[in-house]
Amino acid sequence: MLTAWPAAAAGPDSVDLRNGIEHFVTRAETQMTCRGLDWEALQRFYSQRGYLPVWWDIFERRPVPAAKQLIAILEQSPEHGLSVSDYHLHELMALLPSRPEADLVQIDVLLTDAFLAYARHLYSGRNRPQLIDPAWHIEPDSLDAEALLARVLDNTRLEATLAALAPPHPEYRQLQDLLVRYRGLAASGGWPALEPGPLLRPGARDLRVATLRQRLWLEGFPVDWEGDEYLFDSHLEQTLKRFQQLRGIEPDGIVGPDTLQALNVTATERIQQILLNLERWRWLPHDLGTRHIMVNIAGFRLQLVEHDQVTQDMRVIIGKPYRSTPAFVGRMSYLVFNPYWNVPERNMREDLLPQQIADPGYLAANGYRILEGWSPEAREIDPAEIDWQRVRPAQFPYRLRQDPGPQNSLGRIKFMLPNRFDVYLHDTPARHLFERTVRTFSSGCIRVEEPVALAERVLAGTEEDWSADAIREVIASRETRSIRLPEPLPVYVLYWTVWVDDEGRAHFVNDVYGRDRRMAQWLGTQAESESEAAVQ
Repeated sequence: MLTAWPAAAAGPDSVDLRNGIEHFVTRAETQMTCRGLDWEALQRFYSQRGYLPVWWDIFERRPVPAAKQLIAILEQSPEHGLSVSDYHLHELMALLPSRPEADLVQIDVLLTDAFLAYARHLYSGRNRPQLIDPAWHIEPDSLDAEALLARVLDNTRLEATLAALAPPHPEYRQLQDLLVRYRGLAASGGWPALEPGPLLRPGARDLRVATLRQRLWLEGFPVDWEGDEYLFDSHLEQTLKRFQQLRGIEPDGIVGPDTLQALNVTATERIQQILLNLERWRWLPHDLGTRHIMVNIAGFRLQLVEHDQVTQDMRVIIGKPYRSTPAFVGRMSYLVFNPYWNVPERNMREDLLPQQIADPGYLAANGYRILEGWSPEAREIDPAEIDWQRVRPAQFPYRLRQDPGPQNSLGRIKFMLPNRFDVYLHDTPARHLFERTVRTFSSGCIRVEEPVALAERVLAGTEEDWSADAIREVIASRETRSIRLPEPLPVYVLYWTVWVDDEGRAHFVNDVYGRDRRMAQWLGTQAESESEAAVQ
């Protein structure tokens, strides 16, 4: 703990301290020497209070009680996955035992900057999300940290005020608990790596089976220690399948390349993964709405949340890696039953026209119509009128449309949430793809596993009766109908590679779009470690 403060008798008078602070925060030379401080905010804040110290009582000539409280809070910042180095604790450790007036000035400014930085980081992340992850398009809530500090000085509720800035979502607190657990695992040595070699299958007898059993046990998976430790028995098979399910791997009970890679991710690497996901939670609004949809891209799942309860939970299909689904928030405003699909230009140029050129019967066989323009009266073009061998996809002058029906790529229901990415939720005729573990098959939109169940729940509260039977009746009619929701429903399309489920099981899944990797490079989480733990 950093508790060694300058003695009370060493305190300077108020005039000297005020002059020292003004000189310190306004001098260009100081700003060049002490990098990493928010000098604009410091100048603005101190000038508004006449350069009076914040953390030093000029009458009692001693630190105010909130100063020690702030130090204690900052020492615990790693509990949120934050870095003590961002809050000057090492510099303060060196300065606090000293007596000179200049040190009191620097201590005061460093504590003020630490408060402002910590408050912002805890409330909305360490930097603007799009500077860290260009595919994240959700702006976090903003915080006036200077006004907050002024209020704290008036009401002296520093600890409660800062605690209230953390994301209130239970998923965030679950990740905090998980961070403690994996830091403990890393501190005790983690787990052994499994040597590469032939596939390990149930029934095999291999020296590596003993390592596999120990490795799973050290991470908390149940194993049976009775019997032959080198035999890949049925109990170990079931444990490995559980591991695979929680790592987003096909649960085949075999140690193949993907499973071997996941087994050999270290505890320290899992800590880094947790840190990234804690940061993403700080990028979200504190109030998500009493009723909202959350789509986890990396986890291939959709959940409808109503009054803090998950009322729908289903698998989804997301964009291919080269047409990745962005992270954004939309507001679902209406549904379309039996939708038409007006094919976007990119899909038309890159997907459909090359297939039509190779096989001139492709569009007709798959229910696509060629239209001369975008108006409702657009003339339909007979595919036979076009010399497909002379067509250049980038210069194709027509549009393609699929009519409602079993072949329609949008399926029978489309959930509309207008956004600049033209990403929405919809059904699909390719139902078999939901059985795949890694489901990156779309052109960016989100295909939902149970569209009728989702529509029934989403439309609850409308004037009409939209039971599952009523929805199926409309679908069977092939009539295109748009149904507006009573009020827009927020839809958060997010990217979580770590989460804890309702049974308390930790999921660590593959970084399917490489966003963890880019984010880690920006935030420098590779440096997370023993030095931080030593300060705690």
